[in-house]
Amino acid sequence: MNHIILLQPQQFFAPPNPILVHPPPPLHYCPRPPLPYCPQPPLLCPSGIRWNKPPPGFVKLNTDASYKYISSKSSIAGVCRDEHGIWLFGFSCRVKSESAFEAELLAVREALKLAWDKGLKKVILESDSETVVKRIRNQVIRQPKNQFEAVILECQAYVNRDWDCFIQHTLREGNFAADALTKIGISESFELHVWKHPPESLSLILLADKIGMEIPRHGALDQNQLGYLKVLERELLQRNLHWHRP
Repeated sequence: MNHIILLQPQQFFAPPNPILVHPPPPLHYCPRPPLPYCPQPPLLCPSGIRWNKPPPGFVKLNTDASYKYISSKSSIAGVCRDEHGIWLFGFSCRVKSESAFEAELLAVREALKLAWDKGLKKVILESDSETVVKRIRNQVIRQPKNQFEAVILECQAYVNRDWDCFIQHTLREGNFAADALTKIGISESFELHVWKHPPESLSLILLADKIGMEIPRHGALDQNQLGYLKVLERELLQRNLHWHRP
């Protein structure tokens, strides 16, 4: 008699996060405190991407830039949230840049400076520019030869100060809040604007991040997801619950 042996399917695990400037913070499971009314979001793509909350005690600072080739002007922005997805602060401003790389680099430098000036001690900074992250983490610069290297050296100096600061790459789909903030034009001024409270236009994106809603690679929130978020937002506001404030 022939016997049929059923083999268990092999389990595959995603590769670990990129190596950080220093050893990464403890990757303990970070429980997500449920909202008073927060049902499971629909249509989560099993292979989707989402914004991940930082480990307990850390804040996550996402940065992005929008480069304007014709005018050599760019918008840079950053969004800082705690381990529960609560908004701590954001920033945005216009800068002069000669490339998208330079704009992304300036966004990282501004974020590091703000985080240090605000006295934060445990920071994970994410940028969706893999080139910027790699050069800050890996490039050895003894004497800067150009403006790019001077800014990279400045970022490295911030990271190596007396705090727990880590820089890592994220995909664009996990960086929508910072991306959206670059598109909000404050004025033609180059003065830095610090957002103590999130602008209303970021409301649904922040809620999607808060509940862990996933987005397919090279995609965006679809109409069903947006509809769900609007219903959830309305019900939370009716209960006077603000998911993006302490």
